[in-house]
Amino acid sequence: IMDKYYLTDNIYIKNDEMFYSKNSKMKKVNKNNWHIILNEYGWEKIPLIWIKKLNNLSLNKIKNSRYGIFNCEGNGDCFFTCIANSFNERDRFKGEEYNSKDIRNLIADSLTLEDYDILINYYKIMKDADDFEEEWNPYDMETIDDFKRQIRESGHNYWGDWLLLTMITKLLKLNILIINYSPEEKDYSIYNTCIEYNKNYDSILLMYENKDHFQLIGYFNDNRMISYFSELPQEIKKLFEIND
Repeated sequence: IMDKYYLTDNIYIKNDEMFYSKNSKMKKVNKNNWHIILNEYGWEKIPLIWIKKLNNLSLNKIKNSRYGIFNCEGNGDCFFTCIANSFNERDRFKGEEYNSKDIRNLIADSLTLEDYDILINYYKIMKDADDFEEEWNPYDMETIDDFKRQIRESGHNYWGDWLLLTMITKLLKLNILIINYSPEEKDYSIYNTCIEYNKNYDSILLMYENKDHFQLIGYFNDNRMISYFSELPQEIKKLFEIND
């Protein structure tokens, strides 16, 4: 087991706690300074409207919100990158390192003929209704292998979408909880995945920004930033009306 795990040249994890070390000076990352220090790694506070919403659900009113977002690459792979980053947190001391390609491959490898038939039929219906925004054509998919190649291809050809969520939830044994953030439309709601929460699964949280980009949500507990949850924060349980 590694003694330390470095997120950046200056930020590391030791004994499940986060520290910042530079120029021979070391400080512990805590609930008051996390947003300043972890910004170096890519974390920033969740948007103010969601800070207020989550604070209203909190039993303990705090001055500095513990909820952050990690902005994943916005090149058509953001959904898969969010999952990969969360898995990297979960497995960081196992020597595992995931990226969006790994998650795409994992999904493609697990695709059954039944999954393929269901998904392609839905995509064809969407295409016929002029409600299909991706660059590939479901009518070009003649076999399951054609579709697997499509899933594996990085970029805007195949995005993560609501049709894929059910399959991913089952495959990864993972609850994927999503909130909306669309300032222009004033939409700060829960994204309805139509998938029932499974108390036996771990969870990740995503923010769907402007209906075209996913960002990973994290929560700073007393010691470190968490984005892969075996136990959800109380505010999230209240928000999604989860009773377990």
